[in-house]
Amino acid sequence: MTDNNRPSTGHSRFGELDDSQSVLRRPAQGGGTARPVRPAPRPAQARPAATAKLASSGARPADGVGGGRLPKGFGLLLGVCALILVAGLLLQGLMPGGFQLTTVRETQERPVAARVSEIHGNGPIRLNEIMSANGGVLMDSSGNTPDWVEVANVSSRPANLRGYVLGKSAKAGNVFQFPELILQAGECAVVYCDSTFKDEPGGELHAPFRLSSSGDVVMLFNDADVAVDTVNVPALAKNQAYVRRGRDDWEASGQTTPGMANTEENFRAMTSVATAGPVKIVEVVASALQYGADENGAIHDYLLLRNDSGADADLSGWYLSDDPVLLRKWKFPDGAAIPAGGTLIVHCSGMNRLDNLQHLHTSFKLSSEGETVTLSNAAGQPVDSVTYDLLRRDTAYLRGDGGWTMGTPTVGAPATRSAQPAQSVDSDANLDEAAEDEMADE
Repeated sequence: MTDNNRPSTGHSRFGELDDSQSVLRRPAQGGGTARPVRPAPRPAQARPAATAKLASSGARPADGVGGGRLPKGFGLLLGVCALILVAGLLLQGLMPGGFQLTTVRETQERPVAARVSEIHGNGPIRLNEIMSANGGVLMDSSGNTPDWVEVANVSSRPANLRGYVLGKSAKAGNVFQFPELILQAGECAVVYCDSTFKDEPGGELHAPFRLSSSGDVVMLFNDADVAVDTVNVPALAKNQAYVRRGRDDWEASGQTTPGMANTEENFRAMTSVATAGPVKIVEVVASALQYGADENGAIHDYLLLRNDSGADADLSGWYLSDDPVLLRKWKFPDGAAIPAGGTLIVHCSGMNRLDNLQHLHTSFKLSSEGETVTLSNAAGQPVDSVTYDLLRRDTAYLRGDGGWTMGTPTVGAPATRSAQPAQSVDSDANLDEAAEDEMADE
């Protein structure tokens, strides 16, 4: 296959079986063997005198005398045999095909994903990074974590992606064609692979196919329908990406940089807190009983964000996470904002409610035993992070001019007795503690 033609349809597949391979067969039955002659019956023997006497008197024979009594334990043996028979019938119904044993040779020869002859073109647009088992590294606008493919403009001039096509084979019908999209020199574009199709200019890009984490093929065609870049993606672990390191070099790596060039600096920028911005986490309450009621009056743990700038802060597409590895765990909806000098409460309820912009609910809960919470911007770069230790009920971890201290929550007055904490394992335990305290006071 050349750079000027699509790959042929005759690509070899690994693991195809040879017609000459042997097949296990059952041995042939019958075949003219002489039928065995049934032996003559044994002559009848006279009944022993003692047995005959007992039989005539109706008395039960003693152990070892005559055949009137079954051997000891014979009933137990019959019971065990019956159980074995029932178990066999059940197994036959559940697995009519029986157990299949696979040899090492059969495993090695089992067909795997189709492969193509790799093409590494010299054009401006190339495949740059591929993730086939996204566990939260990148999240789309719906809060889903589909697999994704990244393309990059490797030239020194702007390049238009219009007409370029992503697919998994030269004859596939479910391909993705790029809309009008200008990439500046060194700029990247991400396409989510979730079997949907979205190609609105300026919006998210979604391809009508998925990727297999056990290995797959990704092909890029230019606007002349010529394959300009192809890659055989190996099996990838969760949150691992296949990363391009040079024109012809790829490697599986945990240092993922979606939407950015594949450099160590970009990876560090995406996983460590950048220069402090105007929006900060200023309060953490991880065991709330009375403070921070939501729109329905229910009590949840919460975070309080503050905008220290003189302008409104748009949080659309920003992220919060309690996992230092998956920084894009929960995404702010479009329209989320904090006014100049204002604050915003975010309820950490695990309910993932986005309809009320003044009472947002994350998809995760906070641990009262301590953890790290990170705020990231729309590019996925951390802008603030706080690590707290054990927080008792209705105790806040507060940010002040001199650092962080323990204190009383600042969000709202203590809730009335009618406002109950949302039911959870942690809150139930806290309620039990509160009830014990009340009984002791009485």
